[in-house]
Amino acid sequence: MSKRLILILALVFGLAFYAYAEVQNVKVSGDINVYGIARDNFDLKKGSVGNKVDDTQSNLQSAVRLKVEADLTDNVAAVVRLLNERDWSEENNASTDIDLDLAYIKLKEFLFSPMTLIIGRQELQYGNGFIVGDPDTNQYAAHFDHNSGTSASVITAQDLSVRKAFDAIRAILNYDPLVIDLVYAKIDEGTVIGSSSTPESDDINLYGANLAYDFGGDKNTKGELYCFVKDMSSDSDSITEKGRKTITIGGKISMNPIKKLMVSAEMAGQTGNYNKSTRSAMAYQLIANYALEMKYSPALTAIFSHYSGNKDTDFSDGGTYKAWDPMFENQGTGKIYNALFSASGANIAEIRLSMSPLEDLLLSLEYSNLWLDKKFESGFTSWTPNEYATYTVTPGKKFLGNEIDLVATYNYTEDVQLGLNAGVFMPGKVFDKTNRADATQVIGSIKVTF
Repeated sequence: MSKRLILILALVFGLAFYAYAEVQNVKVSGDINVYGIARDNFDLKKGSVGNKVDDTQSNLQSAVRLKVEADLTDNVAAVVRLLNERDWSEENNASTDIDLDLAYIKLKEFLFSPMTLIIGRQELQYGNGFIVGDPDTNQYAAHFDHNSGTSASVITAQDLSVRKAFDAIRAILNYDPLVIDLVYAKIDEGTVIGSSSTPESDDINLYGANLAYDFGGDKNTKGELYCFVKDMSSDSDSITEKGRKTITIGGKISMNPIKKLMVSAEMAGQTGNYNKSTRSAMAYQLIANYALEMKYSPALTAIFSHYSGNKDTDFSDGGTYKAWDPMFENQGTGKIYNALFSASGANIAEIRLSMSPLEDLLLSLEYSNLWLDKKFESGFTSWTPNEYATYTVTPGKKFLGNEIDLVATYNYTEDVQLGLNAGVFMPGKVFDKTNRADATQVIGSIKVTF
């Protein structure tokens, strides 16, 4: 064995021993989620009219995560989490391999004591996930191409995906009670080296700031102000590839005005550009939750969400684009309407009644009513808001439909949770009345956390 090789091995083992010695604590955790899914008529068409083969879903789907957290010193930590999401029996599909879900370094008191720096793949969630919470938006799993509007995932029920991590750099400045988050995230890396045929600056980036302030007091008042930018700029001058930039500025406030009542309000506006059009959109969400002091601990929740829409569909010659950009929202998981429509151009009113008839059992009955913000313009009869189907719609109508869901969650043990979600979506007058049919789903699940 040469002296050079001996020297290299000594260096490697020395560094390995040093790194091992610096580790103060290692924690291994994870969870296994298994879903049994039965869905029907998600194309909202009757069986004789729609595609019977693609119209019914019946499968098992799992999500397995394994997380390792290592505290290296008092102020340095590293976190890695692996994820496998797949439909059962899809082991041989290359897209169902084990993926890197989390991988970040956390540096506390970086440069000065109030600052924490987190670098790498990490989860970002602000408020209720109204603006930032899921890099693919909540309809999709794996990589979602914001330019083409398609997803690369092979799991069938993409809206149930647990993928929520961003490749990001995040600086947290904690001046208690004020916390400032500064964020830069790479959503999609386009062409690394440009060419004459492919623009170099075709990336999709997210950057911005979130300011959270805890006012405290008897009413437990908390507020947030934020500005987030989704930049899809491109060097191309073509209409379809012209840069799109969404600048979202908004705020949220929550409080407990009286005992057992929680209310919150969030409102945001959007500017920027959509191809050659000027972007001008807005959205808001109101939430109220009241816990009744009586047997079975019932609670009543009301939610109203508004996302501005656009009547015109041609923006090749400029104009004003008023449709709300969902950004990276993370709401509505498990709802049929969330799988069918994106959070844009609609109003959603929801009422939820929940109670615990047994100590470890939570039941909730949920009702949702949806209608368009703007009616479809005359001549617009074909609509493709998702990857399930293209719908035949009726111009001049607003009513999207109603949804009813019954959700049961049972804590079998402190580590095992059983779930059941049964729902039906009844399409409204927007859809062709001669062919429309109710969409239904039943989702059974079991989750083990360790």
